[in-house]
Amino acid sequence: MNSCPFSPASATLLDDEDLLREIFLRLHPIPSSLPRASLVCKSWRRILSDHRFLRRFYKHHQKPPLLGFFEKKHGGPPILTPLLDPPDRIPAARFTLPQKRSSYNYKRWHFMGCRHGLAVLVNSPWHKIVIWDPLTSQQKCVRFPPGLHHDNGVIWFWHVAVMCVDAEDGHVHGDCFSSPFKLVVVWGVQQMQVSACVYESASGVWGDIVSIASIDMLYQTGSRVLVRNAIYWLLREGGVVAFDFERHSFAVIEKPADAHIPVYRPAQLLRTDHGGLGLAVLSELTIKLWERKSNCDGVVKWLLLQKTINLDLFPCTMQTNRHMVLIVGYDEESNVIVLSTTIGNFMLQLDSMQIRHIVKRDTPSDPY
Repeated sequence: MNSCPFSPASATLLDDEDLLREIFLRLHPIPSSLPRASLVCKSWRRILSDHRFLRRFYKHHQKPPLLGFFEKKHGGPPILTPLLDPPDRIPAARFTLPQKRSSYNYKRWHFMGCRHGLAVLVNSPWHKIVIWDPLTSQQKCVRFPPGLHHDNGVIWFWHVAVMCVDAEDGHVHGDCFSSPFKLVVVWGVQQMQVSACVYESASGVWGDIVSIASIDMLYQTGSRVLVRNAIYWLLREGGVVAFDFERHSFAVIEKPADAHIPVYRPAQLLRTDHGGLGLAVLSELTIKLWERKSNCDGVVKWLLLQKTINLDLFPCTMQTNRHMVLIVGYDEESNVIVLSTTIGNFMLQLDSMQIRHIVKRDTPSDPY
């Protein structure tokens, strides 16, 4: 009996690097998969660390697992809440914003959220925007666009959004700084007008400022979503403002006629299954879902979906005050909503309707 675990034929197959790449390409896209495989031998490690293979791997899987959520702490840095179990669980300390300069005073920085593997922080007194890749700790600092200043209370709200623009790889990268990205800044000036400006990393310059007459106030934190070539922000009374960063144009969308959206933001903009604009509205312990669709006459309107989520079915509502269930975050790629209650935060997967207790505490958290 042959004591060798591999036959000569199988050993020859495992020496075929093209075949190995095709096998490795189909490994599960969890954090431990590639590092574990790379420990087998030097040749496997060389293949798995090759930048061209990694780009193919990310493109093949498209939607990587959600590693965690950043939670904003008042007066402190954003803190990551890991979601995966060991050995794929990544410690929160792995995603700590480095302090390389004295200007990195966390009390001066506002965490604006993440998209396509990049996080955005804004220091308004220093007129700076930092794009940060939490996986590699790389950073890029961008000055505010000309015309955007925070002097003498002129600016009364502003938002910054980031997106990768490398459509070839489906917006999934291992090193997002190797691909071009865009920044979209939207701000309002003393209730007179709302303006926007787009930064292209490929050219390193800001485009022209586009403005419209003043609209209802955008929420300073929270509900915004990227749908195709536009960023959508939720307005205070439930309407939506859209900025198309390809056409450099604004549009204002009225809220659903039958949706009651109080000022205290129990609503969240979504990206629907068909790549359209959606809206989740929380009322008591029910989440109603709306979608922008064309009716039989070709008119685009809000349509109430049949899918209604009853939170009475979930464990968080068995132990908490029904008036303290809040929507505080959303991940576009995995279609996950984060709910905050008096016993902590819960992650609700809208496709599968699964819920998971991710943070335990005795007070609700702020929006992500």
